[in-house]
Amino acid sequence: MPNPPLLLDACVTINLVAAGQIHQIARSIGRSCLVTRQAANEVGHLRDTRDGETRVIPVNLTDHVQPGAFEIIDLAPDEITLFVELASLVDDGEASTIAVAVKRGMPLATDDRKARRLCTERGLAPPTGTVTLIRHYCEAQALNHAHVSHLLQRISSRASFQAPRSDPDLKWWNDHQPNAANEG
Repeated sequence: MPNPPLLLDACVTINLVAAGQIHQIARSIGRSCLVTRQAANEVGHLRDTRDGETRVIPVNLTDHVQPGAFEIIDLAPDEITLFVELASLVDDGEASTIAVAVKRGMPLATDDRKARRLCTERGLAPPTGTVTLIRHYCEAQALNHAHVSHLLQRISSRASFQAPRSDPDLKWWNDHQPNAANEG
């Protein structure tokens, strides 16, 4: 039986889009990635710096849809009540993602601390985070330190992401930052 899809909230989605590898990351973890329409609507923009000038680039997730790798889904009627309940506690993107995970029994990915706590309270498996997904991708592709550092720098600068201090893969993230190989 194939692995169930992985639900991504808005923050993880924007980080994977910033990496520029969303389809390859999905394939490397052996799962398709899904994002609810509510979470997709929260994915706003990336920052790109060229010639010393920073530009804000809107993200249109429909440009990234690829069946079997990355898709946008709608809530089912039986998920709406739970979504509304959860939306009083977290943003709509996290609320919809958790509602789908609960109702469909699917794993999810979020870096949001409050959303992670709600997952525990709802009896869901611990969510995956951005850093773990990127680590699995880099290991599956056998990327060298320079390539991994470049990828992490893209995520940090384009999506303003920093690994949470509580992330189980924080050491890996820090070890692969630019100049980490030169530190002794």
